[in-house]
Amino acid sequence: MKRMEISDVTVNGSGFDPEYNFNNYALTLVFQNNGNEKTVRANLRYYPASRDWDLNPIFYEYSEEEKKELITQIIENENFKTVFEDQAHTLMG
Repeated sequence: MKRMEISDVTVNGSGFDPEYNFNNYALTLVFQNNGNEKTVRANLRYYPASRDWDLNPIFYEYSEEEKKELITQIIENENFKTVFEDQAHTLMG
């Protein structure tokens, strides 16, 4: 599998769904590949009870392995970490 490199992550919004117990992050992901840029919108869900992540790209399909790789890149991205950590502190009170 060819590694997809995310060059930029923008968090467009986030919120908690109390009915299904997950945090949802609306993202814009920018990929760079041989000088070409591709922008993908996606929803990333975090389920705090089980500490699971789920990525739902909009208009694109990826294998489970590709999704896992993308999730790792997203949650290690400084832009995402800032929003995620701020929200975690807010939820904890």
